[in-house]
Amino acid sequence: MSSQPQQPPPVHGNDRGLRADARRNRERVLRTARRLFASDGLGVSLDEIARRAGVGPGTVHRHFPTKDALYLAVAIDMLQGLIAEAEALAATGDPEALFALLSRMVATGAENATVKSALAAAEFDLRTAAPNVAADLTRHVADLLARAHAAGTARPDATADEVMALVAGAFAAIRHAGAETDHESAAHLTRLILDGLRPR
Repeated sequence: MSSQPQQPPPVHGNDRGLRADARRNRERVLRTARRLFASDGLGVSLDEIARRAGVGPGTVHRHFPTKDALYLAVAIDMLQGLIAEAEALAATGDPEALFALLSRMVATGAENATVKSALAAAEFDLRTAAPNVAADLTRHVADLLARAHAAGTARPDATADEVMALVAGAFAAIRHAGAETDHESAAHLTRLILDGLRPR
């Protein structure tokens, strides 16, 4: 394997400029791929994803000509879903919103561990492949952390970078415990880790 990070595969057929029916088909493929990668692993074929999504194989191959392109699109879609959740949580004004978002981030990452592993193995970094999306999620975390600081629900010395590191640590802990598919154990580990953010 090359020591130089590879360029990410192009994410074909993103939502911008697509007709409504094409956009729906792409979203259906992404949701189906995400579910099948989580349940059946990365070996599932593009044709099987098409069959389960209820679209023709040509539709999948047109939007995602390679597996790597589909992996990357699934991971970006995952981040965009988390951003939407962050925006909804921010609108509530709940001082516990930070912890709700971080818990969801860990759960989503654990559910999609196989996709993240595939990207890592190919030396694709989401922060490089989708810098605006990754930065947007980090910004939402920072905003919710600032609110938690003001409300006294998070320890004042915690920074946004440290919070993101805790999320990455929670992924590692869940993998180490083999709890990716054990939601109760994964949630318990997440709570143990995130409790470190609480004021003393």
